[in-house]
Amino acid sequence: MTEFERLGDILGPTLSRVAGSDEARAYQGWVRAAGAEVAAVTRPRRFARGLLTVECESAGWASELNYLTPVLLERLVADDPETPVKKLRFVIAARPLREEDGPPASKGEQ
Repeated sequence: MTEFERLGDILGPTLSRVAGSDEARAYQGWVRAAGAEVAAVTRPRRFARGLLTVECESAGWASELNYLTPVLLERLVADDPETPVKKLRFVIAARPLREEDGPPASKGEQ
């Protein structure tokens, strides 16, 4: 007879590894560095090779945040001195951002 394992015991190590990944740290760091008002109109979209791409609900927000990039990078470093984020890129969202939308990694997207 086969012995069953708890799902949490199987998935626990994998989820811990994902939660501590550079991508997860970049997404979480963005939300803290941006603050509630900016986080409400943006969404981290992709992280690769130190570059965090953030979707913005409008061209105005993308332009403003691009201008504020040095300040935002300082906040990221202040929050996490070992942040994997070295550069920021702001793009306009292809569709309206909704509060329930999370970063793609949280939904299993790539």
